[in-house]
Amino acid sequence: MKRVFLLGYPITYSLSPAMHNAAFQAMGLDWRYALLSVTAGDLAGAVARLRWADCAGANVTTPHKEAIIAFLDDLGDMARKTGAVNTVLKRDGKLVGENTDVAGFMQALHDAGISPHDARIVLFGAGGAARAVSFGLAEAGVSGIVILNRSPARARQLAAMLQGHFPRLSLAINTSDALKDADIIVNATPVGMWPNVAESPMPPGSVCRRGAIAIDLVYYPGETRFLREAARCGAQTLGGLSMLVYQGALAFALWTGYAPPVQVMFQAARRALGEEGGG
Repeated sequence: MKRVFLLGYPITYSLSPAMHNAAFQAMGLDWRYALLSVTAGDLAGAVARLRWADCAGANVTTPHKEAIIAFLDDLGDMARKTGAVNTVLKRDGKLVGENTDVAGFMQALHDAGISPHDARIVLFGAGGAARAVSFGLAEAGVSGIVILNRSPARARQLAAMLQGHFPRLSLAINTSDALKDADIIVNATPVGMWPNVAESPMPPGSVCRRGAIAIDLVYYPGETRFLREAARCGAQTLGGLSMLVYQGALAFALWTGYAPPVQVMFQAARRALGEEGGG
């Protein structure tokens, strides 16, 4: 049996095992996807586990998407550009970090009929997920990105990465009134994720404009407080489930070499979330 792991913390409520194990079963593969709860101090040991013969690779989630790079042998093109890894695979005996978050996020936007070209973006977060999302948006031709993050130093690191690849992109950090003018607002933090469902990245009293688009990468719960707040302002909303499935489908293809059963993965994820038949 081949094994694939999810490395992160906390990951108790992840839908990835249900989604990937359904895909492995549908394709007749003797593979198993399991959670590997890993704190920062355990990361080196967890990566060593990936080198065992029975392991085909891993997904990587909060808070390790950047830190894991130091323990890998090589990086794919998008992982190198973004400085973030969400997928690890074995290639010629080496552990290679890839990033399927960028393409997964952009496919989710496409499915929802959202075109980010020339849009004014506000992005909550400056970690690995924010790196992927902002890179995809910049590549799609947004007019500018305002990064809102508790750590200005982390925000500056993200801005520097983007400026290096997109020198004409307008960038700002922690501009307090940016929300009211934004066309697209993205939460790329875990704020609002179960069980902390009462939390929102939106500052108290802040509003977004009617007709804006609010996107939350959090997928559990399916409708977060952030999305409810945005909807009350008249914004279109999009949860994180479709990005989860699309980045996972791309990872599945990298590990197995097979075309992923995307609809099977959607159905399994919705079932695990209690949304079967919706979305």
